Amino acid sequence: MPTVRVGRANVSRDEAMQAVRQQFGSEYEVKPASHDSDFVVSKGAFTGAKVRVAPGDGETQLHVHGTGIIIGRIINELTTARQVAAAITNAKL
Repeated sequence: MPTVRVGRANVSRDEAMQAVRQQFGSEYEVKPASHDSDFVVSKGAFTGAKVRVAPGDGETQLHVHGTGIIIGRIINELTTARQVAAAITNAKL
């Protein structure tokens, strides 16, 4: 599970979602998840990642997980989750 640390406290879920949208464009769907601090990034039924935004001391941590069942989750951890983490890292949050 990749974790991205942003050197600014209180990055909101909406800010992070917008940053991912800008990095990926319309190729991926970025939408809120059921929990207020989570959002989901997906491309089709089997490709996706879930992001949890967590405050830290003077920073914000974004924990990225691949989604799916067993093999699909493993593949998404190694591909999609890493791509999402890289997009967050490259964004100017």
